[in-house]
Amino acid sequence: MTRWIVGLIVLAGLAGLVIWNLGPKEKVRIEVECEKARIEPITQVVTASGKIRPETEVNVAADVGGYIRQLTVQEGDKVAPGQLLVQIDPEIYLARVQESVAVEKTAEANLALAEAALQRAQGESKRVRGLHAKDLVSKANLEKALADEAIAVAQVDAAKGGLMQARAALSKARKDLAKCTIASPIAGTVVLLNKEIGERASGGDFREDIIMQLADLSSMEVEVEVGERDVVLLEDRDPVDIEVDAFPGVTVPGHVKEIANAGTTRNQWTESEVTNFRVVIQVGETERQLRPQMSATVRIQTDFKDRALTVPIQSVTLRRPSEIEDLADGGVEPDEDEAGDAQAGGAGAGGTRGGASAGGTRGVAGAGGSKGDAGEAGGGVDGGAARGGADGGGAGEARGGADGGAKRALREEPVEVVFVVEDGRAFARRVRTGLSSETRIEILEGIETGVQVVSGPYRALSKDLEHGAEVTTEQKGELGAMKRKAGPAKPHRPGRTPREGRRR
Repeated sequence: MTRWIVGLIVLAGLAGLVIWNLGPKEKVRIEVECEKARIEPITQVVTASGKIRPETEVNVAADVGGYIRQLTVQEGDKVAPGQLLVQIDPEIYLARVQESVAVEKTAEANLALAEAALQRAQGESKRVRGLHAKDLVSKANLEKALADEAIAVAQVDAAKGGLMQARAALSKARKDLAKCTIASPIAGTVVLLNKEIGERASGGDFREDIIMQLADLSSMEVEVEVGERDVVLLEDRDPVDIEVDAFPGVTVPGHVKEIANAGTTRNQWTESEVTNFRVVIQVGETERQLRPQMSATVRIQTDFKDRALTVPIQSVTLRRPSEIEDLADGGVEPDEDEAGDAQAGGAGAGGTRGGASAGGTRGVAGAGGSKGDAGEAGGGVDGGAARGGADGGGAGEARGGADGGAKRALREEPVEVVFVVEDGRAFARRVRTGLSSETRIEILEGIETGVQVVSGPYRALSKDLEHGAEVTTEQKGELGAMKRKAGPAKPHRPGRTPREGRRR
């Protein structure tokens, strides 16, 4: 008997707990941070990172191979155009010059011999032709004299060719000898030195053996990569603010110098495929000593408006159109108590669920006071009230409406919205955006100046807030601790879906 009593007590407690959980509960207000939309100047900025490099940079290498006998500079030295930098051992090249000179003299002598032989052959040919005209020599003698003359002419031509070849070899030998002395081609600074005295420099066109690197450090530039969505905003001579990591808080002026016409694609044919374009920024005058390969961040100013209606950039978020439509053309969303009474009334009227929805309240049946199973009630999209008389038919159509509404919601493209706070509620307003800076974004249509818009925290903007949700506003100081716990807000860039993100 005692066991039965204990069991009944336990069942009664569980039943009470279930009833308490299923009963109406007090709505939870979402804590948000608000800020007024205001008129102010705005500058659209494209941000990218890259490396500093000299505008003029020259690799000094040897054209001929040999041991380095003299090295006149050290790393960091300044050089002038024509200044001696490196001397390669010239002994072997000097010997080649002397050899070529001897070959040239031999070729000249051979040419002189060939010309003398030609003169003799021409004289003999002339004498034989005269004798043959008087029938004093045979025709065979005449033919032999003519052949000897032709041979002498060919020998002269060959000697001339040999002389030209000897002179070309001499010229090459002299140039190779001159290449043993390497002078500075520009005015600049030695930024890299790869060789020491006594090391061998490998000359040749197939493999460049760099001895040192010169750069003009008085004119620097930054090379960055900009995504394909942002490169269309850039133009030549756009002003740029440059921040060098080595000099925190210092901004160096600059301008866009060069924009690549062809992009570079990485991870092609994969989900992480990205296309970037090379952009070169000319660095302006600065008192800081910039060095090659320093890291820098550039902010390119692509557009500017003196007066624009702006809100915090994180205030613009994405929602599906079905999630932000006004309830039944300006109607009021029913309270939970009213919805419960309507359900009870519908059950008392015979269990029927249906009837056309009447009046300004969306989803509430007019005839029996029951809650209509409309397609919008089940799936969240506009539709007529569920039609049918019996519970079975009505429930079937309600499920059909829910499935259809869910499919239509999946096909919807998200739109840009801001949440406006009015009378303790947050209402989604569809907006059209314009320019955007790093912290503010321009609103072209959708809200007016001075309205309170939700600017944080990130979770509320990205997930929690719904159209008409009850909210409580917090001061920025009070919300600061909450923002530090939740992490920084992730701003939404206009024209991008959540999947695309921000490619910068």
